[in-house]
Amino acid sequence: MTEENILYFAYGSNLSKEQMCERGVYFIDCEKAELPSWRLAFTIYSDMWCGGVADILPSEKGERVVGVVYNIPSDDVRTLDKYEGRVVEEGVETGMYRRQHLPVRMDDGWRTVLTYLVNIAHDKKRDLHFKPSSEYMNTIIKGANEHELDPEYIDYLNTISTE
Repeated sequence: MTEENILYFAYGSNLSKEQMCERGVYFIDCEKAELPSWRLAFTIYSDMWCGGVADILPSEKGERVVGVVYNIPSDDVRTLDKYEGRVVEEGVETGMYRRQHLPVRMDDGWRTVLTYLVNIAHDKKRDLHFKPSSEYMNTIIKGANEHELDPEYIDYLNTISTE
């Protein structure tokens, strides 16, 4: 067991503190963060959620994804991998999501953190859209409110059409 911690950027249902605890991923602390020039998308269908689930895509200037950076024990990343459907076969990520390190803006400046993206090439998923279920969106919105994310961003989340 290592004592190193990982900074993990959550932007979907993992914004929910309750869900993180239910999944056995414990955080030492957390801080709001923003990912400029990216956008929230729903590029893959989840049988568990009965609808689209969150992904992020590079976008035009002016768009952004707002989320939270959790400071988690490094051992919990394997637990996250399991829930995100990350599978590695012969050194290649083949599962539903893949790990990605991206720079996010936090109160104290820029930090490069771990996040998960749907494991499809950006150019292939730009035109994909699966409506999220209302249960899934409610989980995201609940988490956004728990973390007191930007009210304008929460208003945006409330406009997303659901199944």
